[in-house]
Amino acid sequence: MVGAIDIGGTKTIAGLANQDGKILDQIKFDSCTENWEAHFERCAQALLELCGRHQTDASGLKGIGISLPAMTDSENGILVYAPFSGWRDIPAARWFARRLNQPAVYVENDVNACALGELKFGHGRTCKDFIWITVSTGIGGAIVADSRLVTGGHHLAGEFGHLKVERMRPRRCPCGQEGCLEAHASGTAIGKSFQEYLRTCPEAERLLNRHNYPADAYGCRMLAAEGEAGAAEIYRKAGEYLGIAIAQAVNLLNPGAVIFGGGVSASMELLEPEIRRVLASEAVRSAGETALMYTALGYEAALVGAAALVP
Repeated sequence: MVGAIDIGGTKTIAGLANQDGKILDQIKFDSCTENWEAHFERCAQALLELCGRHQTDASGLKGIGISLPAMTDSENGILVYAPFSGWRDIPAARWFARRLNQPAVYVENDVNACALGELKFGHGRTCKDFIWITVSTGIGGAIVADSRLVTGGHHLAGEFGHLKVERMRPRRCPCGQEGCLEAHASGTAIGKSFQEYLRTCPEAERLLNRHNYPADAYGCRMLAAEGEAGAAEIYRKAGEYLGIAIAQAVNLLNPGAVIFGGGVSASMELLEPEIRRVLASEAVRSAGETALMYTALGYEAALVGAAALVP
């Protein structure tokens, strides 16, 4: 068995997996962003609890993989910087190795881990060149070329969420710049657009309340699926922005596929038509025909990706 820990901005999952990437058991809990060491200790305790359930200990695992919501120097096992919490320059692999008496600890940025999981256990078994895009609270990306993860000179390769897609009416992004894809097409951005729309359309708000949907990206998706025009337009526009960014990426990298993960990407039936329309007009012909796929790893992509870090 291998240990896997997926540390997210709001939740964390500790799990045990087999070498085929199947999650055997898991414990989910809230992330504590105030104190990294306290949260790492909670992660270690959860993994030890799982080991106890399966009559082993951490030192008996083949290794432990950890997915981090941060820029990560995976070669040296360091969490470089986590924007959501302000964590910086943390020797994550060394900390867990000492705490769990397990020298084989591997860490990676969460989106990169998803891409590696896809490469090892998902569509990557047949597609060796692909772009992974997570569309969730934010937007992240990773590049796999010839079955290898491309990390870049400063661990930032694949930051598709910060490609510029809006110049006329740009929104400020959490990165501090304006007009980024994340600021216009993430789950957070869709939720903000939906709340603005509800303030101008009482009928849509009444429909939302009638179904008891939340006023966020999910609620917008549900109304759009029922044919509510304003909600559908918000998703159409998000698809347009994604198409602009993807067109730039496929023109530059010519991947065999673009693979989507994250909660918002589950709404591909609302996003894909506009993505395809923009690709047809802005990507060179062969690149514009790139396959668009939803991850084969499902909701637990980052946890499976953490398991995939263990060779």
